[in-house]
Amino acid sequence: MSGNVFHGPAPFQLGDRNVQINHIHHSAPPRRPLVLAGAAVTTREELAAAIRGDWAAARRQFFEGARTSGAPSDGWLGLLTWLRELDGLTADDLTAQIELIDHRLRDDGLPADLKLLHLLGWLDPRGEAVWRGRVVTPKSLSEACRIGRLRESGPEWELYRDLCEGGVLEALAGFTGLSALRGTQRAWDETWHSWRRLAAQVPGLPPEAREWAESGARGLLLAALLPYPESTTWLRAGCERVAPPPTGEIGWYDWLRARDGGSDTPIGWLVRADFTAFAAAQARQQRQQAAADRQNQRLSTALDAASALRDRQWADYERRRLSPTARSGAAVRAALWLGGWGAATIPVPWIMWGWARPDIAATLSWYLVALTLAAYAGLLPRVVRLGAAYQPPLRRVRAWAEESRTDPASVRRGLIRAGSVVGAVLLLGVLVHDVGVIVTTVLLVPLLAAAFHFARIGALRDWADEHRDRLRDYRSGRPGSGVAQDIARGVRSPSAGVRADAYQAYLRRFTGLDHSGQDETDRENGRRDH
Repeated sequence: MSGNVFHGPAPFQLGDRNVQINHIHHSAPPRRPLVLAGAAVTTREELAAAIRGDWAAARRQFFEGARTSGAPSDGWLGLLTWLRELDGLTADDLTAQIELIDHRLRDDGLPADLKLLHLLGWLDPRGEAVWRGRVVTPKSLSEACRIGRLRESGPEWELYRDLCEGGVLEALAGFTGLSALRGTQRAWDETWHSWRRLAAQVPGLPPEAREWAESGARGLLLAALLPYPESTTWLRAGCERVAPPPTGEIGWYDWLRARDGGSDTPIGWLVRADFTAFAAAQARQQRQQAAADRQNQRLSTALDAASALRDRQWADYERRRLSPTARSGAAVRAALWLGGWGAATIPVPWIMWGWARPDIAATLSWYLVALTLAAYAGLLPRVVRLGAAYQPPLRRVRAWAEESRTDPASVRRGLIRAGSVVGAVLLLGVLVHDVGVIVTTVLLVPLLAAAFHFARIGALRDWADEHRDRLRDYRSGRPGSGVAQDIARGVRSPSAGVRADAYQAYLRRFTGLDHSGQDETDRENGRRDH
């Protein structure tokens, strides 16, 4: 009872007389209200409502306004005095008040927000639980575990972060609406430590899964421990969305499943949700890699088969090209081709000298024959080496002449050669006329040697363009030369039709020795062979 208050008269004996003394009644002085955010509060419920309305102001006034000297702030002292002067407290209220002040509000290691939450829970435990100005409900706790653990910002993430720092669950359990949370903080800590010990022993756990096991997995463990159906609903839905890989496919996952304690335990929920997703992703990657390896193996097998076929084709082509019959045919074709050109030059000396000096024209004709034979002697080794590949246009002289006529460079070369023949015939004719046949013949020897030399070094066209194309294609198609990008993409396509087209292109790429005219050439060679 506050103050000294006497009620009613108090008679007493004085001598032989009764004396009646009426005592004066003094009323208790009114208690000063607590002012928070401009509002005066006098009851526990009023202060609780003010804290819920302006959480930041209450935190600053009561727990963050310490003086520079380190002494308690006026706001803290005012709150402490106000709490001690509250009337109508039961024995349980007094016990809880002492616990609150001595073990919560005076704890320097406790954050200001957590102190304020404990104060709010004591003031109005039947009201809404508020944390940092936001109402906390079973749904918000579940959303913090479901969403906040996967993000780095937002209200769900902030609540999840504060829950992980510890102490919030215990303070929330002081509210009647969240009383089912009692013991959840301790169970969560114990389960978390058990999980970390188990995760440290998992053999072959991928780095990303191990990183999640040491941090993000904690939120799902809490969701599995929350005594509310909101968490169970999305946990079950999450587990149903991810199909676990078959037993024996992912070793570390099978190891965890054998030691998680069952599907009705928090660790069991964690393994069947988060780590099933990790295992399913790894299994999918392994299957994709296995499919790629199989495709690469098929590609390698096709390459080996194509290379072997190509080598056989090339060996068969070389055998036909270098057969004795093919080489003899090449020598004959060279004789006919150069002989034709030599015969074409014979009329030149007769046109220039035959009308006046037939003897000089005849001598010069023999000189031209000798030059043709010297060129043939120099060209013959190259022709024999080319064999069947030496293909002058004997059967298509008309087409060749037409092609040469339409080529300006070829026309220029033809005119230069014709002019050289005319000049040589003129010069040799003058020498025969002036110095005689013997001296001219001696002077002709260097010219014969030059014709032989230039034919030998390839100054005369060898008519083996098709062979050079085949040889280039063969060498470019050897293993290790690379695969065209379109073919490489095609053999990895998920479409069976695209892969089939790519394989066909691949085989053509490595076995395509055929060129235009090959069949005709082979038939011609065959006729000559017979």
